[in-house]
Amino acid sequence: MLFCICFKGYAQKDTIKIVNLNVNDENTHFGVSYLEGNKIVFTSNLLNKRGKQQMLNDTPLVTLYQGEIGNNGDIINVLPLPNKLSDAAFNMSASTFYTSDKKYIVITTNVYNKERKANLSQKASRLRIEIGEYIEGIGWTNFKVPSFCKPNSSYGHPTISPDGKFMYFVSTMRGTLGGTDIFRVAIHENNVFGKPENVGPKVNTRKKELFPFIAKDNTLYFSSNRPKGKGQLDIYKSEMLEDGTYSEAQLLDGPINSRFDDYSFMIKDDLKTGYFTSTRPKGKGGDDLYYFIKE
Repeated sequence: MLFCICFKGYAQKDTIKIVNLNVNDENTHFGVSYLEGNKIVFTSNLLNKRGKQQMLNDTPLVTLYQGEIGNNGDIINVLPLPNKLSDAAFNMSASTFYTSDKKYIVITTNVYNKERKANLSQKASRLRIEIGEYIEGIGWTNFKVPSFCKPNSSYGHPTISPDGKFMYFVSTMRGTLGGTDIFRVAIHENNVFGKPENVGPKVNTRKKELFPFIAKDNTLYFSSNRPKGKGQLDIYKSEMLEDGTYSEAQLLDGPINSRFDDYSFMIKDDLKTGYFTSTRPKGKGGDDLYYFIKE
């Protein structure tokens, strides 16, 4: 699909090509993040050995997969992400970062309280962030919950700033303006974290802000269900100002946004290509991954 558009933040003459990826099927796909080189990680349904959806209390489970970037942005050679995680947790999104001696992955997990006989959409579980390290021959292991995550709030959708100095995430913690807000926290040596701070009312609203992503130029992309959008969840951008705060959020135009859910946006370092998820018609499943190219 090739569209000639006025994509806010780009010139009038630009065109955006979006491609529904071959990796899509009847399952859900979202939460793309880079591992290293041409490797990529994303979230999809957790299947059993017979290829059937695994369920927990009538709720479909999802998990992390890794693959390689092929032609036209497609994701090939897909395998489950090797990890050692609690059986009580299922994964929703991931991001990686590196220090001089190790590489780490930071993920969202949803830990189900088995003592509560309630649907996962109710208060039977909470989102939390976990950080794991990579050990050759084992995979991602030694997952730990960072100190700023408190048990009475949800934390999720982590992403790391290009300089590796900040983690951005969404939370219901004290200080939120709405359902979920975007926060950031400084990353110090040895994975010691500072105090989380709300990124402010020019980004957050009384509605839900989800799936933040920080581009190479420090532009913050995220999704929200705030009023005056094109559909249900829409993708917005906010530019970092000289003082480190963010400008008033702008709604991205079509074909990135549609009348349906559009979320989990990320853009590569070239600032021309990337991925997002949409439930728009003519897809292959409920939530499909799309690759976009600015030409």
